[in-house]
Amino acid sequence: MSNKKDRSNPDSSEDTAKNSASSHSPASHNRKVRRSHWRYTVPISPYGWYRVLVFSQYSGYTVQQVMEKLREAVAPRKLKYYYLHEGGEHDVERDKRAAFTFYVDSYKLAAELQLRGHQPPVVGLRVNDRPPMIEVDEAYKWKLRKVIMSRYDAKKRCLNLCRFYADDQWRGEFCALQQFECFEATIDIMEREFPQLRRLLLDNNHMCHLGGFRGVDQRLPRLHSISLQHNELKTLRELRVFQRLHLTELSLKRNLLPRNYEQQVLVMFPSLCMLNGRCVRRSPSVPTVNLCDNESDLDSIHNTDSDVELVSVTEVKPIVLPEPRVTFLASHTLPKPMGVRKFVRRYIKAFDGGDRITSLQRFYQSHVLVSLTLAKEHAMLGTWTAPYAIYSRQLLACREATLHMFAAWPTTVHLPGTMTMDLTLVQPLMLCVSITGSFEENGSANHRRHYMRSFVLTRKDDTADFRIANELIYLSRVGRGERQPPVLTPLQSNLAALMSAETQLKLRWSSRFLRDTNWDYQQAMLAFQTLLRRCQIPENAFRCDAKSEPNL
Repeated sequence: MSNKKDRSNPDSSEDTAKNSASSHSPASHNRKVRRSHWRYTVPISPYGWYRVLVFSQYSGYTVQQVMEKLREAVAPRKLKYYYLHEGGEHDVERDKRAAFTFYVDSYKLAAELQLRGHQPPVVGLRVNDRPPMIEVDEAYKWKLRKVIMSRYDAKKRCLNLCRFYADDQWRGEFCALQQFECFEATIDIMEREFPQLRRLLLDNNHMCHLGGFRGVDQRLPRLHSISLQHNELKTLRELRVFQRLHLTELSLKRNLLPRNYEQQVLVMFPSLCMLNGRCVRRSPSVPTVNLCDNESDLDSIHNTDSDVELVSVTEVKPIVLPEPRVTFLASHTLPKPMGVRKFVRRYIKAFDGGDRITSLQRFYQSHVLVSLTLAKEHAMLGTWTAPYAIYSRQLLACREATLHMFAAWPTTVHLPGTMTMDLTLVQPLMLCVSITGSFEENGSANHRRHYMRSFVLTRKDDTADFRIANELIYLSRVGRGERQPPVLTPLQSNLAALMSAETQLKLRWSSRFLRDTNWDYQQAMLAFQTLLRRCQIPENAFRCDAKSEPNL
């Protein structure tokens, strides 16, 4: 009954109407807008410029109609825009798809556009904090030169470009030294107008790259003082462009450089006298470098509120790169033809010979030291280690023991195509040579071993021959198991036999052609004909019963 009375009570209906009306009041609408305002927040641009991207491709509106709707959306605020052009910007992938783009130089206007531009009947719109992309033409260079000339102090030969983008003469235009084209044009103007420039101030320009300074030692040779305070430099690599300058003063305060970067800067620029506003004092008695506010007393540093602490480093020496050489371990007074390659070739030939004890004796000193190591992962997997395991992990301390060890090894055939040689040390009476490669046991391609041998060659005087005084040997198998010939499928065997019958090649060579072309018969024949015309196929690749010219 009470529910029915409440429904029929006119007072209760009036209260309900008031509540519903209050829920749709302008105040509640403004509260909803404030709650969702965070979704349309525009990040603050360091330059004060904002990019407005309009997406109206499918709306049917022209650019003038869209701009008129935007004026109505931000009214009573005046819509003042710059650099209006069709299409998006190509520095960011998501900004390329815009119908047209313009820029504003007011944060309040940018925030209003971001907030109101999403409400109907205005089309899609996005605002970010990216600055304009400037085209540096002749008119722009003329304006740039005019602004730079007004900031030059001829008496001090100092150019002050601090907060260059905020100069009053750039009102309604954008100019940032962070953009490479703009900075390159600035350097050209400085080279042409101020060849005697000595001091350059670049504070508060949001610079993170200094690539435009390349070649500054030739373009501005008298430049000795640079200030880069309050920028966005992250690494000291950017300062390498100044290393050829004779810098005496450098300021890097308020950048994003790593901690204790001052020590590295002092090493990079040994001629510095002032770093971050502090004197670099080098004492001749104590080999240290101290940074201090003045030259009176170092104790006053602890009472100052500076962001650069006292730095003490070891003696600073200029970085001098060595001159280019073939090897830095060899003295230039030594004779060039040391005969190392000939020594290794003769040694390998004697090792593969029949009588190793006799043929290898002349290559070793009488008190030679030799050690052998086998690969651990393969040492227990088969019987291939039997001829070598008895000598593994032992130090042979005489020539006779070494030669008897080599005589107990199987016969070997070293493969020249797998061999590499490295000459790591060259002295008048000592050489260090390392060779790596593969050899076959007992002339079988299925029993291939990998070796790595390091020789220390010595001699008594400059006229004597080098002999091995120390050797380290490392042996392992090629692959995880014994090398097996590749097994061909029936189809591959038929293709190889067909190509061998048509070209008179041996079956091994026809299989090689097919394998290199991924078993494509036409491509294999084309490769064969090409190499045959160039005479790059050896004669032993053809069968003995082949004719003078193969069938093509």
